[in-house]
Amino acid sequence: MTHILSETNLDYSDILIKPKMGNNCNSRKDVNLIREYTFKRGQVRKGLGIFNANMATVGNFETAKHLLKAGMFATLHKFYTAEEIVNFMKECQDEKIDYSNLFITIGIRHWPEEFSKLKEIEDSGVWLKENICIDAPNFYIPEAYRILKQIRENYLDAVIMCGNIASSDICHKLLEYADILKVGIGSGAVCTTRKMTGCGVPMVSLILECADIAHSVNGMICADGGIVEVGDICKAFALNADFVMAGGLFAGTDEAEGEVITKCFKTGEYSVDWDFNPECSKMEPGKPMYSYKNYKLYYGMSSTLANNKFAGGMSNYKASEGREVLIPYTGNLDKILQDIKGGVASACTYIGAANVKSMSKCATIIKVNHTINKVFERYEHD
Repeated sequence: MTHILSETNLDYSDILIKPKMGNNCNSRKDVNLIREYTFKRGQVRKGLGIFNANMATVGNFETAKHLLKAGMFATLHKFYTAEEIVNFMKECQDEKIDYSNLFITIGIRHWPEEFSKLKEIEDSGVWLKENICIDAPNFYIPEAYRILKQIRENYLDAVIMCGNIASSDICHKLLEYADILKVGIGSGAVCTTRKMTGCGVPMVSLILECADIAHSVNGMICADGGIVEVGDICKAFALNADFVMAGGLFAGTDEAEGEVITKCFKTGEYSVDWDFNPECSKMEPGKPMYSYKNYKLYYGMSSTLANNKFAGGMSNYKASEGREVLIPYTGNLDKILQDIKGGVASACTYIGAANVKSMSKCATIIKVNHTINKVFERYEHD
């Protein structure tokens, strides 16, 4: 029988981290952003737990390279061939980039080919630390669990991340073989799963629920989706997420796939020059003024565009659960990565956390009606 859970679930926009006195750091430069992750099979990885989403536009080589150089983690989208990935790893070696935190993404739709891809990368000899991300928008299906089990049996020492899920009831089962669970369904900016299926859980409540269960069995979670501002990353860490994955935050950068698209807008204003019109014997304004804005294309992996590009079209048994949008061009990715580092470090100082791992122990979360003063946004959009 269907029943309704009456407790209100919360999203990032519903909460703030309450500042308070602490004795652990006097400056942002005192905060240790690098966390040492020790997984339950003894694998160790070090870095700031930020991932790029394993989507076509931001799960690319150039974006991954910049995150790795910044001491973060990186994923690649699942459409790269083994040869392309091996060549990228060799390129990282030549450029002295540590790619120990690089995760290779595989799908479940064409499983034999995906498994062969992993073996080919393994046989190349350049896959120094095996990190695997098993990607399925719905990890509740039995086939996804079967593939996870088979991957673990063949890669005993790998760090395996899988997802996505949106409830804690499956955590114990998946963490028997996985190390990291990717949590979040329908929360991405270009995801329309909630619109098309009515399924999903707000991220704040989901992180709290899944982290509690995962940590009880020495597993970890990656909060995937819903990141609008750098402050949302800070909130996710404060809520006990071990890793945070963002897509739209990186999609407008130079390093993301796709060309910069320039659009022209009529401003409704006129130039300051005034011309005399003899026919009506009066002064008339000059030419209309226009502004130019730059964008990049960002699309969900269940969108019609993605299905046409990577799957030969939309299958007749499913509907699109993604959209294509033009997002503002934001320039160099390194600037955003520095903003993330600075924002997380600053959040730590506001709550007295000496490092990122301590944020959940030091944070007090408050429920609010709104989080940001948006009085000037109307001018930015005009």
